[in-house]
Amino acid sequence: MAKADDLLKQINQKSKKKMTMGDIKNLAKGYSKKDLKDDKKLQELIKKLGKAVGVQLSDKQISTVKKQVKDRLL
Repeated sequence: MAKADDLLKQINQKSKKKMTMGDIKNLAKGYSKKDLKDDKKLQELIKKLGKAVGVQLSDKQISTVKKQVKDRLL
């Protein structure tokens, strides 16, 4: 499993932005673990994060991210 710093580094490289983990956490503020089990709310959060980092996500990519999130929550 990748560490948070490694993920943040990848996000910054792909998006050409300098985001901090605090920025990412602020985007997810208001979402609970229960919300992450709700497909609609999870998809909304994934799109919000993608938009914030400047990455256009396809439906297939969103589906893959949703599956990864659900696998890690179980």
